[in-house]
This record gives sequence, C-alpha cells and structure tokens, in this order.
Amino acid sequence: MATTWHQDVRNRNREEFILAGQHTLIERNFTNVGLKEICERANLSKVTFYKCFNSLDELIFAVQQKVLGELTVFIEEHTASRSSGLESVEGYLDVWIQFLENHPDYLKYIGFFDHTYRDHYPNEELQATYRELVSDGTIGRVLHNYIEQGVRDGSIRSELQLQKTSLFIFEMIISLMQRLAFRGKLLQEEHGVDVKELADTSKAFVLHYLKK
Repeated sequence: MATTWHQDVRNRNREEFILAGQHTLIERNFTNVGLKEICERANLSKVTFYKCFNSLDELIFAVQQKVLGELTVFIEEHTASRSSGLESVEGYLDVWIQFLENHPDYLKYIGFFDHTYRDHYPNEELQATYRELVSDGTIGRVLHNYIEQGVRDGSIRSELQLQKTSLFIFEMIISLMQRLAFRGKLLQEEHGVDVKELADTSKAFVLHYLKK
C-alpha cells in the first residue's frame, strides 16, 4: 500500500512539473529557463524534481510527448472519412486550422522543441524514447489513408507516391502552423492578410495539387 501511495504522489508531482514546464518554457521562449523557475511555478522543490526526472532535458521531452499526444487526440477526434478522399483531406486540413485557432501555444512549443534539438539529442536514451514516440506517426498516417482513399475513388491523382506525398504535406502543414502561431499577428499587420486566410490558401494549394 505504501509503495502505491508513493507512486501516486510521484505521478502527481510529475504532472505538476510537466504543466509548469510547458507554461514556463513557452512564456520564456525556451531561453534562460532554469530548474529554479520551473520548481517555483510547480510549487515543488528541486529534490522533488529529481525524484521525477533525471534532467531538465528529460522534462522538456516529457512536455513534448504530452503536446504531441494531445495534438494526435485532437486530430483523431475531429477528422472523419468523407464521401471522397479529396474531401477527407480537406476535412483533415480544416482540423489543423482549427487546432491553430484553439491551441497556438502547443504549436509554439513544438517549434521551440524542434529548434532546440534541431541537430542533436541530449543523450541516446532520450533519442530512443523520442524516436519511439514519433515512429507511430498517427497524425501523418491519417493523412496517408485519406490520400490513399482518394486514389482509390478517383478524386486524387493516381500517379502520386503516397508515402512521399503524405510526408511532404504533413511537414509543410506543421511548419506553416508553427509559423502562423508565432508570427500570425505580425504577418497580418505587415501584409494585411489574416491567419485564417493564409491557412485557407495553403489548404487550397494542397487540394489543387492532389486533385485529379
């Protein structure tokens, strides 16, 4: 019983650190964030932190896992196969735009994470953990399935290489969504075009490219 109680406390503390880390890292743009700031935000001690994580990097990866997990759930819950594959892809792209509107900070976090670990991982253990996390590829697989559906029903060009096409579109979407999450307001001020218009235009480009 004692072991279970301690484990429950550790799990609760871990979640508190993850939430505190997520908010603090975004607010501070991933710069000059130390363990002290995160512990203060979580209202927990450094000793408690090291009972939950081995390093700040490990916490950052745990937050990334949380963010990607919630993004995956959002995509899965809001997308559905439609009467044609092309229409299914359109719905999928609309859900990304909806996610941008509802959770811009999540996209900012992914962007900060990608920049921070752009050419290396802190250690082999975290590298293996992260590669296992992204190897599932659920979000990209949904898109792949819709494009495949469109090739079968004739709404999408049949000469496309499904794997390369779905990967390209997925990477393009997540890159654009990050850009709009970070710079959307300034882009509107500088060019007079709002975020929704830019996102809708990118959707139109993708659909035009896929359409048979």
